Formats: sequence, structure tokens, C-alpha cells
Amino acid sequence: MATELQERATAFMDANPVFRRDEFAAAMDLPKSSSAVGRLLGQQVAAERLTRLRREVYASLPNRNAPGRLMLPDYIHASKYRPDGVLGYHTGLRLFGIQYSVFISEVQVISSGPAGFAKTPFGRCRFVRPHRALVDAGKTDFLTVWKEPAGIPVRVTAFERTLVDVLHRPDRSCGRDEVIDALATAPFILKSFDPGKVADYVELLGIRSLAGVVGWWIESWRSELDVPERVLDRLRAMLPDWNSWWLGARPGRATLVRPWRVHLPTDDVDPTCQGFPPHEWPRRLWQ
Repeated sequence: MATELQERATAFMDANPVFRRDEFAAAMDLPKSSSAVGRLLGQQVAAERLTRLRREVYASLPNRNAPGRLMLPDYIHASKYRPDGVLGYHTGLRLFGIQYSVFISEVQVISSGPAGFAKTPFGRCRFVRPHRALVDAGKTDFLTVWKEPAGIPVRVTAFERTLVDVLHRPDRSCGRDEVIDALATAPFILKSFDPGKVADYVELLGIRSLAGVVGWWIESWRSELDVPERVLDRLRAMLPDWNSWWLGARPGRATLVRPWRVHLPTDDVDPTCQGFPPHEWPRRLWQ
């Protein structure tokens, strides 16, 4: 039996280069708290086949006999740090291939557990609690999808939710400049986009002023993203009676977008760069 368990453990680790203890226990048909599970994992750590990333999360160490094996991206490790973890914000942009800055040493994980930061072998992991409206509605997994980078399933906020989240909290997405520059590539890269889901999410959050900044962005890209008037009407119906301030806009350094009752940094009012696609931006800047 011991040999059979060891063989099953080896097969599981070969197929799952990063995993949680409960996933390992289930594969062994053993209770999570079983001493046999702890013993098997301890043996693999001692043999330097595994390393413990944090409590109950393990990753395979590179095989010296297989030098071609690639190290996993940081967000795959982070996706296992919380049982309910969902990758989002700037990490969501990364997974959709539209991040602007490549070297960002922080991964954002949305989880109902405590918010804060954790040091990891790859940098910093930021835990963000889901918005209270999602918690109250029992919809913390609203607009989440599965992707398989490096062949490993990870859960991430759908682009429509990611779009709203990064506009809502650019501070959780490496800042305003990063958000604006990253989103400017989205209409040229996205394979699918459902404007109705954007309106669904904004309505669920119930933040009236957020409808202004989101409506401004999707209307700016209306033709590229095929945004119907009915979606814009839904966002307009949410607008507050006052003019809100978004994306770090400040008095004297902002422009009021009147149809959406939102003040924005003057440089960002036209996120399409007057219709020039990204590969032509550098030439335009010198004109």
C-alpha cells in the first residue's frame, strides 16, 4: 500500500506542478488531515522534489534531469494561495494579454479571506476582498472564467469584470497610467466582448458614479467593441445627479465629460488616441 501511495503521489505531482494539500489528499483518497498525507508530502519536501510555498501550498522543484522544464508564472502559484482565490485587476489584464508594463512584481488575488500582502518566492501577492455588494448578493464568483496558461487551470475575472474593476480601483492595478495604456490595447486584441455583461456588473455593484467612467470608456470604443445603444442607456440610467472624479483627476488638471458627468485627467479624455492604433502611437507623439 505504501508503494502504491508513493506511485500515486508521484503521478499526481507530475501532473500538478503546484497544488494545495486538500487537492493532494483527495487524489490519494485520504482525509486532508491524515498523517499519511503529511508524511508523503514531508518525504517529497525532504527529497527536494517539492517546496512548500506557504501553508498547505506546494510546488514541484525543477528537475535537474529535465533542464527544459520551464518555471511556472507567478500567478499560477498565487492562484493556489487561497481556496476561493480568483486572479484579477492587473493580473487579470496579464492573463488577457493586454497589460502594458511587463515587469510587475505583484499578483492580485481576490479572496474572501483577510486582505493584505504576502511575500512569495516571485515577489508580492496582494489579497483583495470582493466588493461588499458581491458578498451580500452571494455572487463573489460573478463574471469569472477559467483559463489554462501553461496547461494549468486558473480562475480569473472575465474581461468585462476586469475592465470595471481596474477603472474602479486603478491603485490595485499598478496605477492610472498602466490602466489607461493597457485598456487602450484591448479593442485590438480581444476576441470577444459582451457590453451587456459590463452593465450587469456595474448594476450589481450599485456604484452610481462608476457608471460614468465605465460608460465613458466603452462609448469611446463603441465602434470597435460593437456597443449597442441599449447598454449605454442602462449605464446612463445609473448616473448620479452630481459630477464625479475618477482616475486621479484633480481640480485644474481635469476635464469634465458632461454626457457621463465625470471629471477625468485631461490627457485621458480620449482613450482612443484619436483612433490611432497602438503601433502608430509613437509616430503620432512626434507629429
